[in-house]
Amino acid sequence: MRLHLSKTSRVYHTDQRGSAFLLTLFFSAMFLMMFGAVLSFIVTQHKAVQHEVWKAQALHAAEGGVQYYRWHLSHNPTEFTEDTGARTFLDSDGQTFAPYTLTVTEPAVGSTIVRITANATPEANTNIHAIVSSLYGKPSLAHYAFLTNSNVWFGDTENISGEIHSNGGIRMDGTGDSVISSEQLTYICGSEHGCSDEEKDGVWGTGQIPELWSYPTEHIDFDGISAQLSDVVDEASVGGIDLPDSGALGYYIVFSPDDTLTVNTVTSLYSPVYGYDGTAWVYESIDKKTWTPLSGYTNIPIPENGIIHVADDTWVSGSVSSSLLLYASRDSSSAKGPASIYIQESITYDSAASDPSLGLISQQDILIPLRSEDNLSIDAALVAIGGHAFRYYYPASSSEPYKTYALRDRIETYGTIITNTLWTWSWVSCDTCPVVSGYSENQITYDPNLRYSPPPGFPTQDEYAFISWEEQEINQ
Repeated sequence: MRLHLSKTSRVYHTDQRGSAFLLTLFFSAMFLMMFGAVLSFIVTQHKAVQHEVWKAQALHAAEGGVQYYRWHLSHNPTEFTEDTGARTFLDSDGQTFAPYTLTVTEPAVGSTIVRITANATPEANTNIHAIVSSLYGKPSLAHYAFLTNSNVWFGDTENISGEIHSNGGIRMDGTGDSVISSEQLTYICGSEHGCSDEEKDGVWGTGQIPELWSYPTEHIDFDGISAQLSDVVDEASVGGIDLPDSGALGYYIVFSPDDTLTVNTVTSLYSPVYGYDGTAWVYESIDKKTWTPLSGYTNIPIPENGIIHVADDTWVSGSVSSSLLLYASRDSSSAKGPASIYIQESITYDSAASDPSLGLISQQDILIPLRSEDNLSIDAALVAIGGHAFRYYYPASSSEPYKTYALRDRIETYGTIITNTLWTWSWVSCDTCPVVSGYSENQITYDPNLRYSPPPGFPTQDEYAFISWEEQEINQ
């Protein structure tokens, strides 16, 4: 039997060229899609990076504008309009880097704070903006809770809240919660501070938190305080109250919370008493006894500029609800000598008032008389330019008025104490002995509002200090 192939059988060959072409098109399309996506991503990233570069340029120019006006204020501290408006920030080659607009907001009444705002845009894209706003202020001398030009001793019953500085040495047996600094590396501690002419560190004692003690540090110029007050008398005579010599024993000014005051003429004092003023025994009286209202000065409004000058000794009391400065000083030719301020009754801020401030500045002393209140409160920045903030040592004897008034209970000060020479409200007979004259308890609390919002005319430091910086957000 033979086998034969069928005539209808065929061998077929498939053509692969069409399939290859389709695959090529598919992968080409995929490649183009991926390439397009990558290219789009690169372009988008480039735009984003360029946007950030422009934004950084604008921010750099805005910061430069703020720093420029900071420099301007260091040379012209009271000029707030010159060189403001449209300005240009140049690069190192002197080419335009970014235009900017400079706006300066001068201090409000009762403040030293300046706001500097710069709005900059890069030369390459004027749709991009960066706005930087900074605050600068001149710290007043009242940024210290306590400042003295001499040695000082804080006893173990004394609490101080705020910064302390002395151009002399500090014996710190009390408690403090801020920096305690002395200009001195070492000093000689004398008998007035419980020592026997011993050399001590600039700051020493049994007080808490010695980590806050700093010495030696800067010197604070007390002579400069008087120089800064040279315009206060003129300002009082123009828009304030300027009282001449009383022709009597001085003035007694009572402040009221309704923004009025009454001026009285002191007509008599209590009988003289013995007191030790820190260097010698004196026999005198600084306790007012009788007074009469000064004609035309009963319940008068607080002066518009808040400045009062008194060319005589002055007693003060009452409640203050605005920003005021009282400066007691006599002409150098006066036979009465430098003027002082006496605080016999409390003088406080009205609790309903918004950020009141009071500066009491004396040409000589700020003294608390023998017949002072048992619990005395003083809300003020106290400045004794030539003398001291002080209560004499009055001997606690069995005879009056010493028996009743020599030893008092508690004194609280809210603000600052700036004293040229020896300060104290209290006296002890030994390191560990209780208070034998003056106030048994002493609380000194710093008023933080006084740092950049002191009373009008109050002495400030020369240079503006940085307070804050912010970049203002804008949609772009």
